[in-house]
Amino acid sequence: MNTLNTLENLTVLGKELLEISKEADFNTRVNQIVNVFKSLGWNKVILQLIDRFLVVKKVFSNFPLHGDYINRLNAPKAINMRRILLSNAVNKWAMGNFVYLPWRDNEARNLISDGVEIAIPIKVRKDQWHENDLLFSVLGHQRTPVAILILDSPVDGRAPTPSTIKIPSLLTLYLKEIVSNQVYLDTMKTSTELVNAVSSTDLIGHIKTDPGDVIEEVTPSLDNIFPESSSNLTGKSLNLLVQYGVPETFFEKYDSAKKSLEVETFIQHLQTGQTFHFTIIPEAILGSFSCMHILVCTGEAINLSKISHVLSNIIELVRDKIVPEEDKSKKRLLLINWLKDSFHFRYPRIYIPSDDEAWLRCVLFASDNLNIPPSEFDHPFNRNSLAVNSLLEKEILTLEEGEKHLRDVRKIWDLLKTEATIAIPVINTAAQKAVAVFDYEKGTFKLTHENKLIIKLWSQLVALVI
Repeated sequence: MNTLNTLENLTVLGKELLEISKEADFNTRVNQIVNVFKSLGWNKVILQLIDRFLVVKKVFSNFPLHGDYINRLNAPKAINMRRILLSNAVNKWAMGNFVYLPWRDNEARNLISDGVEIAIPIKVRKDQWHENDLLFSVLGHQRTPVAILILDSPVDGRAPTPSTIKIPSLLTLYLKEIVSNQVYLDTMKTSTELVNAVSSTDLIGHIKTDPGDVIEEVTPSLDNIFPESSSNLTGKSLNLLVQYGVPETFFEKYDSAKKSLEVETFIQHLQTGQTFHFTIIPEAILGSFSCMHILVCTGEAINLSKISHVLSNIIELVRDKIVPEEDKSKKRLLLINWLKDSFHFRYPRIYIPSDDEAWLRCVLFASDNLNIPPSEFDHPFNRNSLAVNSLLEKEILTLEEGEKHLRDVRKIWDLLKTEATIAIPVINTAAQKAVAVFDYEKGTFKLTHENKLIIKLWSQLVALVI
């Protein structure tokens, strides 16, 4: 790509992005970006939105697609191919934000053709695009692929190079940010609905199902309701609940929530005289159904005045400041400061375990008046740490002066001249762990039911920007 073409493309890109930034609707913005790729020299552009099982849920393109296109993409063979393309097997063909698999390359051709033997490879020049070449970029969110962008049929008929792919790579970063922000808003919506549902009644238990209505999680507390133990329910179809007296009406509500992506409620009166409230909350990623949360509750409503006020504040923060902000570290700091100010916390810190989990490393420390490097707060990964206990117990924990003695907490209190701490597990998976810690003035904070719900919502949001 010569300098003149680069400047022309940058000018086109700048003008187009200025117009796109004025558009609020996610689908419209994505369609506009897909069309911008065409103005950058690509005749065919496809964006596939995928779920965590690599099933294509929605497609954007700048040209007509066959009616059964998505069905063909979701055939078992196609999903397996997608799994290979998203693996480390293609790393050697990386080109900027993209992966370029040229048909002329024997190994690449074997991947693209799904192992079908090609007796006589088509001869093609190195700088020439072949109709079977594959150029794609994976858009991820929190280390999870959520979309695949495919560029095909270049206008000039030439194969991409590290130089010519630079401008499309810039646009891909912008597209990734839009997709990531939409995932963020989807998570915010589901989290808010979960908090409202839990706080309006006394929660007995929680059931989570996958897109195929298979039970992924069941809290053991539901063992008192269903004869089958929670561990035996996991991995089985939700329809199994019919055997335990859950009526057809419940499943109608479930299907309705799945299709509309709106919350449904259902009340069941048992012969024992007990009444259970089912709140059915769909989780959507990029407008496509991802999983279902079923909350089983009973009891009277609690006072929602405080939690409603705080929720409205955090929704306003996310809408007006978090989403428009492009810098992930600034997003993280906005959320940290929001929680700090809401509860009068002090000295926020973020910890992640070392690779061998021998140490808990402090990667962020914020203070207006203390200039202490984060590494000063590193400490061994053991039970002498409130942060470690929080991760191991998967619970929000507090500790104040005069309660249980933890050596590493005491050291930090001495350093910061504080006497109370709260530890909040933010990410707690096998692949990644992170915990947020704040100090506060002794006696000024209580971990009430309402406060725990607010902080759990906050932790889900901050996990997206760790």
